[in-house]
Amino acid sequence: MSPRPGGDVSNSSEFAVMGSGEYVGLPHRDTKAIDVALRFLREHTWQALLLAYVALTIVARWDDVWFYRRFKVNIFYYSNPDDFFLAATRNPIVVLFFLVPIAILLLASWVSSRRGRKPSRRRGNWNTPTTRLVAASVVVVLTALTLTGIRADRRADAVQAGIGRSVSFTRNDGVTYDEKPLLLGSTGQFFFLYYAKRKVAEIVPVENTAQMTVELDGINGS
Repeated sequence: MSPRPGGDVSNSSEFAVMGSGEYVGLPHRDTKAIDVALRFLREHTWQALLLAYVALTIVARWDDVWFYRRFKVNIFYYSNPDDFFLAATRNPIVVLFFLVPIAILLLASWVSSRRGRKPSRRRGNWNTPTTRLVAASVVVVLTALTLTGIRADRRADAVQAGIGRSVSFTRNDGVTYDEKPLLLGSTGQFFFLYYAKRKVAEIVPVENTAQMTVELDGINGS
């Protein structure tokens, strides 16, 4: 049922709901950053998952870059696009480096809410739930990058001290060494080896590898 002809429809709730057939929802009134995050995840699930995967991939790739730089290896020169996109699966520990700061921020938010601290009604342009969410996201990524860099340095220190995955390596190009190398890692086309006694890193194409056996007894500490 619509108002009578010529009548005032500006305040007619019946016309807004029944007459036009169009529902106009109330504007979002998120008061917390987590409310914004949950709404974005609910309304843009695939975009949120893509952003999370990109962040994980960048941090995981940073782990490789920071680790191999200690051995004078530019990992980008020896990588394919697949090595970049699969970096998060090769370094799953970076997930923990994201979860730790996220858990701390959520705990801090929960403690703040339990204390009864209410959001201020007067907010500046830089003090909104959205900007706080962006700031928290930056903090999480920077923390993950920092923890990843620390871990990469510790791994590199251990390898340079002769502690790592020792491998028996046979090449099909006739090159042999008396020293058994440590395996730094690999990409789709290359193996990266380190000879602790000679302090030398070697990059071997996969096609030049006849056989490689990783010792099952774990870490070599010699």
